Amino acid sequence: MNLDSLTNDQLARMDNCKTPDELMSLIESDGIELPDEALDEIAGGINPTAAIYQFVKRFLSNRLGK
Repeated sequence: MNLDSLTNDQLARMDNCKTPDELMSLIESDGIELPDEALDEIAGGINPTAAIYQFVKRFLSNRLGK
């Protein structure tokens, strides 16, 4: 499942994640695939979990209109 096909419930649960580790756990448990853009952001980074967290939070902000 990719980010564009998430249900409203999944989007809300992701939006409620307060830490990168909490978000990563949800992504893994729900089998959510990250897009290439997210993977590009973490390439060569010091903290890939934090980079994914920031990417997903930006995605949610755009998708949920926040």
